[in-house]
Amino acid sequence: MRPSWITHMNINVILGHPQQDSFNHAIAKTAADSLRQNGHEVVFHDLCDEGFNPVLPYEEIPQDGRVDSIVQRYCEEIAVAEGIIIVHPNWWGQPPAILK
Repeated sequence: MRPSWITHMNINVILGHPQQDSFNHAIAKTAADSLRQNGHEVVFHDLCDEGFNPVLPYEEIPQDGRVDSIVQRYCEEIAVAEGIIIVHPNWWGQPPAILK
């Protein structure tokens, strides 16, 4: 039973690792499953599995530029999230390009 002071939250779990059987995948899946079991709404994105393209096209550079519909959807989901969990490997001291 959940304590009364814990409320339902909207949480985004974002995974940035290309290998399906990685420890990062296990962490992200466990986090998402645990949150759901505790009554939270979870939006889960495996960026590599979804084929997300991290390259910024020229059309998005101007302030009033056209934003890709997938990027727009991710932005809208993050804007209403009450929590964000990002799971990624540390490659050369940084997250992978797909998260930058």
